[in-house]
Amino acid sequence: MTASDLPPRIAARPNPNDWGDEDLMTLAEAAALFWPDGPISERTLRTAVRDGRLPISILAGKFFVTKIALRRLSECEPVAGGVAGRSGSRTVLEDDLAAIDRMGRRDG
Repeated sequence: MTASDLPPRIAARPNPNDWGDEDLMTLAEAAALFWPDGPISERTLRTAVRDGRLPISILAGKFFVTKIALRRLSECEPVAGGVAGRSGSRTVLEDDLAAIDRMGRRDG
């Protein structure tokens, strides 16, 4: 993101330390301030809002967020059921191959 692409308030205060914990900023401003080169974008933040992972304030139909809310978003949590694609100590692929092998033994 180039300086000319920055939202005006971020261009005026580009250092996150210049923002208070409870200063309201739009999702676009938050993405530009904290993740100027990615991987988090305004769209990513909107998805986090939709999924209930990012608390926001809605004023005049606009979404606003604070540094405190963004910190909560970055807290790591265990994933229910473990990491996607794993079943115990075996992978889903290994489980599928074992099931196919069992089916072959029944037919023969």
